[in-house]
Amino acid sequence: MSQGDAAQPAIGEKGYAVVAMHDRLTPEEFAILTAVYDDELALDEWLPAGSRSRKRSYQRFSLTVADLRFEPEADPGPYIQSMSVNPLQGGIERIFRVISPEHPVTAVTRKLAHSVAADLVAADVLNAERTPEVAVDVHFIRIAAPGEPAPEGIHRDGLLGGSVHLVHRENITGGLSEVYDNTQTSLAEFQLDEPLKSLVFDDSRVLHYTHPILPADPDCPSYRDVLLIGFR
Repeated sequence: MSQGDAAQPAIGEKGYAVVAMHDRLTPEEFAILTAVYDDELALDEWLPAGSRSRKRSYQRFSLTVADLRFEPEADPGPYIQSMSVNPLQGGIERIFRVISPEHPVTAVTRKLAHSVAADLVAADVLNAERTPEVAVDVHFIRIAAPGEPAPEGIHRDGLLGGSVHLVHRENITGGLSEVYDNTQTSLAEFQLDEPLKSLVFDDSRVLHYTHPILPADPDCPSYRDVLLIGFR
């Protein structure tokens, strides 16, 4: 399926959609993506000592919304969130390991981000007149079990919109995802349990949370790999 043919999730009424995106990448593209998690991640040292079960890397694109043109940034600089959306790490200029624009995965993340952007434009979350130029953050994250995918609790990300894509689950239980309205009333629970099963959301209309993960077999490696894409 081409990017232009991708079905649009109906996030307009609900503010979110759970979407199967496995057909938006070829097997070869998905293999390039999964290899990043084994070879290109670094320890997230911004988490509190004793809670550092997360490895991650980072990319950033600039997006022109009118024609959905993505340009990778070679030197994206620090990633900053406000205290209001991330009381645990807000206000900190976090520096993550950067995946170079020359890396083969850049074409893969651009393709996924283009697909998500088209979904957000269809839902009027992105709009060429209101938001002509947008920064797009791409986070490659591996959480080892036991671990907390969302140590900040129920939250929003301080974005226009975003997406969470499962890449791989290895020997874990838990990790249930939950979406809430702005009063923190739960709207839905679901498990991202298949490759590229994804949550796409309007960040102004819903909050989200992922419950902790535990090892199914404590004697074997256990982790959860996700790709996060944020538009701001």
